[in-house]
Amino acid sequence: MRGLGTLSEVGDQPPLLALSGVVLAYGVLAGDRCAAGAGARMLGSLILATWIKTGLKSLVARTRPNVLLDKGQYPVEPFGPDAGSWHSFPSGHTAGSVAVARAVGRAYPQARTAAYAGAAAVALVQIPRGAHYPADVVGGAVVGLVAEAAINGIAKYLFAATSKPKIAPKSTVATHQRA
Repeated sequence: MRGLGTLSEVGDQPPLLALSGVVLAYGVLAGDRCAAGAGARMLGSLILATWIKTGLKSLVARTRPNVLLDKGQYPVEPFGPDAGSWHSFPSGHTAGSVAVARAVGRAYPQARTAAYAGAAAVALVQIPRGAHYPADVVGGAVVGLVAEAAINGIAKYLFAATSKPKIAPKSTVATHQRA
């Protein structure tokens, strides 16, 4: 389980930020618009998911399963203590992984299955390692999906607003009127 727990750390914010930044930088430097767009959406989705899950964690303070198993304590409080053992809901690893995987899947449909499988693996390992309850993982997945959908909508709007409208070329064929 320790090995899986260590592997699941790829779903933490710093590694996901690094991955998103590398994809964005590659896209910009290589002139690859698809990669640049994917990296920007990955980064935006991750940042929004992190912001949402942080807000929810401060609203719903519930101890993690390992506290319940080790100490027999399961307090749940609104606006509870600001300690890691109290930040079970929602799963941030799941929120970030799902947000980034969904952004990758939109940009690269051929990578969708692998991206979703990676996010699912990160999410599911949170339960047996005692970091999260199943509801935390589901909540994190919802946060990730909502964050990515919002960023995708914003990106579509910005692209449409900044794209030049295509104007049909003027016809070079002259029309003659009969007298």
